[in-house]
Order: sequence, then structure tokens, then C-alpha cells
Amino acid sequence: HHSFWWGADGVETGEIKLFQEGDLAICRIKNFKSDSSSVYPVFKNPDNLDVGSSLCRLGYPFHGISAAFDEQKGFVLAENSVPLPLFPIEGIYTRNVILKNSETGFETKFLETSSPGLRGQSGGPIFDREGRVWAIQSRTQHFPLGFSPSVEKDGKKIVENQFLNVGWGVHPDVILKFLRENKIKFQVSD
Repeated sequence: HHSFWWGADGVETGEIKLFQEGDLAICRIKNFKSDSSSVYPVFKNPDNLDVGSSLCRLGYPFHGISAAFDEQKGFVLAENSVPLPLFPIEGIYTRNVILKNSETGFETKFLETSSPGLRGQSGGPIFDREGRVWAIQSRTQHFPLGFSPSVEKDGKKIVENQFLNVGWGVHPDVILKFLRENKIKFQVSD
């Protein structure tokens, strides 16, 4: 048994389109009441991204939801499962990264931040202080720093490898192209 909850009871998923190389999916939502939301994302113009810009990533990394399935009621969430507590983490836009699929040759573009995405933040926005979406968190990369200090633990010498953990978000070029191809309206900032 599985279910998706789109923030209100009775709202269901319709048609779904995947773009696996870009780590993106879109879906039509059935029974959505447009008056239930007056705010929609605005994407940062991909032509105006400045390396060194301060960004924020949102998600739910330190919260688990326990659910049980009841044949009569459907899914029942444990007490205190919602509302989900948002957790922001800052990062600086460091560079763009292009990944090439060795089998298909397809290239996907990512925006890198100086801080990692935490478990539970994947699929969440990476945005600036005006709330403009610069990317969608996709993965965390680990770069070895080239030094390995040793520490003593319980009388044993242990070598600790050091890494820099950075976040990779789906670049707005990729997001906007996917939206255009599927005739989905969106806003882009200056």
C-alpha cells in the first residue's frame, strides 16, 4: 500500500512525466483548489547567476513520519507527524557541473553549493534571499581533501579521511526546459 498526500485530503495525482536524467518529475494534480494557494515559485533567470551568491536550501531532514495502514481508514499518521518542521541550511553558489551519461552521452547540468543537501532535503528548493528558486536539490557530492589526520580511539590509532561535502541541485536551465517542453506556465525573475 502506498499513498501521496499533497497537503490536503482528497487531492490526487493524475498524469506523471519523468525526466530521469535531470532527476525531475511533474504531475497533474486532481481536485486541486486554486484558491488554496496564492503563492507560486519564481525561478531565477539562468542567465543571471552569480558565483558567490548566498543561497538557502529547505527540507525536512530531522523528522520522521510513522504511518500505519488501516483497511477501513487507509493510512493513519502517528501523532505529531504534521506539520513537518522545515530546516534551512545556507550555502554559496560555487560553480556549474555537467554530468555526462557514459551510455547515452546525455548531459545534465547541476548548480553546486558549498554546503551539502541533508537527507530529507532532496527535491526541495535552493533559493536566494528574495525567494527566487535557483535549483532543486538533487544530491550531495563528497570530495576528498587530500589529507588524513590520525586520531586515537580506545587505544587504537585510526586514520580519518577528510572530505568536503557539497550540494548539487538541478540547474534552472534544465528545470525551465523541462517545464517548457511540457507546456507548464512559470515565472522567471530578472
